[in-house]
Amino acid sequence: MAVSPGNLIFWVSVFGAVLTDSYSAGNKGSFAIAASGVLGGILIHDIGLLTIVSITRKVMSRKMIQIVSIIAGILLLEFALYFVYEFVIALLPYIQ
Repeated sequence: MAVSPGNLIFWVSVFGAVLTDSYSAGNKGSFAIAASGVLGGILIHDIGLLTIVSITRKVMSRKMIQIVSIIAGILLLEFALYFVYEFVIALLPYIQ
């Protein structure tokens, strides 16, 4: 399982958001079902991700992995710029 501080914070936030909604509903059965569902989903996600990474490392060459990483980095930068643009557009009515 991929244990890193970022991964732990992400899953704790997902886990906390789902469980607070479930807990505030007042039904203890739904709380237990939601908790086991989130934990099961985290486990399935991590095992699936590790399996995909393991298989693709065997299939792809080092050069292919570099190319895919560069393309993924460019796409992430484009998404970041898009969301910064949307943020600025959303703030304009409050600034003027």
